[in-house]
Amino acid sequence: MGALTRSIADFLAGKAFDDIPDAAVSLAVDGFTDCLAVMVAGVHEPVTRRVWEQVEATGLGSGSRLLLGDIACAPAQAALVGTTAAHALDFDDYAFSNHVSALLVPAVVAEAESVGSTGRDMVAAYLAGFEVWGAVFKREPRHLHSKGWHPTGIFGPIGVAAALCRLRGLSAAQCRHAIGLAAASGGGVMDNFGTQAKPWQGGRAAEAGVVAVELASRGMTAGQDALDGSGGLMAALSPSGEVDRTSPAEHLGREWLSAGPSLNIKPHPTVGASQRAIDAAIQLHRDHAPDPGSVRAVTVRVSEKHAAVMRLHRPTTASEARFSVEFGVAAGLLVGRVGLAELTDEFVNDARVQALIRKIRIETGPDDDPSYPVGARFDTVSLEMADGRHLESEPVYRFCGHGENPMTEQALSDKFADCTERLLGPSLSGRLLRAVRGLPGLKTAADLPTLVFRQD
Repeated sequence: MGALTRSIADFLAGKAFDDIPDAAVSLAVDGFTDCLAVMVAGVHEPVTRRVWEQVEATGLGSGSRLLLGDIACAPAQAALVGTTAAHALDFDDYAFSNHVSALLVPAVVAEAESVGSTGRDMVAAYLAGFEVWGAVFKREPRHLHSKGWHPTGIFGPIGVAAALCRLRGLSAAQCRHAIGLAAASGGGVMDNFGTQAKPWQGGRAAEAGVVAVELASRGMTAGQDALDGSGGLMAALSPSGEVDRTSPAEHLGREWLSAGPSLNIKPHPTVGASQRAIDAAIQLHRDHAPDPGSVRAVTVRVSEKHAAVMRLHRPTTASEARFSVEFGVAAGLLVGRVGLAELTDEFVNDARVQALIRKIRIETGPDDDPSYPVGARFDTVSLEMADGRHLESEPVYRFCGHGENPMTEQALSDKFADCTERLLGPSLSGRLLRAVRGLPGLKTAADLPTLVFRQD
């Protein structure tokens, strides 16, 4: 067994969770809050409906609430549908380039309902998944997105398995087998971005992590080097073989990644790489209110790696627009916001939006942010106007909601309300918010209210 795998198993089965830093607990609560908000917002999306129908067609289980509603299902089914819904709008948070909460939260809630865990147990499980996921992913120095991998789909089963190993209290040996099974279970490619397959990749990863733990708890075994061996997942994925797969993760339980500013909560329902440029466009709208018809050209400056993620340059659907910086900038310039109301097929195809999109060019590099390896030091948007004026945004170093520029409690509550009130009504939305903000004190996962979704 490799030193990395051993250190992960020892961490998950050890005593580190007896003394979790307050900052890490706060991050977990924010992750649960944001995930449940965007999960509700994604309930009626076509991809959620199709996955839900598939689950119903293959038979429902029992023990967990499907989308916190009144239908009982198996934890793996709840994780699959819940994550698909949470990731359907690409409005969910991310850390170290992975959509952590959208995978961890539905799986943890479902398993907690099945085994009767407390809110504090759920927080510890989330943090176990967060820490292990980050410890594994951050060992690869190259950009996996550029190789075509969707890291959330690849590494998600490992993070979810780690979370549920902790929640179930598995032994170190069982944890090792669960991680090995999870390493065999992930998948996802970049060319599914902008389609319904992208959130499904996340849903399948969450489901796989749940199943890996269930199998390990029943005695199923996995290769001891499946994660970090010469023929293991990390070696197989690494574009240039530079991944550190041999040294132990000695920091686990001593230095908490989750205690730092490492969770990024999106203000806009678009890919994370677009958030700074959208903020820059909104800034120009606020400060100059440029007449779209008088804009001659728009230049968006982003990192080379971020540009590689935003590969849909002429979107015609909302799904495509989520991965188009041209759309995000055009919408920000035109109406001064990019929210759920703007992410519709009708708005994407508005003649004014499409006209601005055609005027936008992307300028890339350098990728020189000292603490954000895939980013430029800052992003900007500039306009050339018909009257000869040149308008330039201020540099955006961190979007509002980034871990280093966090949302206020009011902004997070506003996002929660925007995502949930239309489908739940203000009263039930408020109950859910109060319950999740008080998560560490919940006696049981059943204290999260049962949701009834409006159909209009």
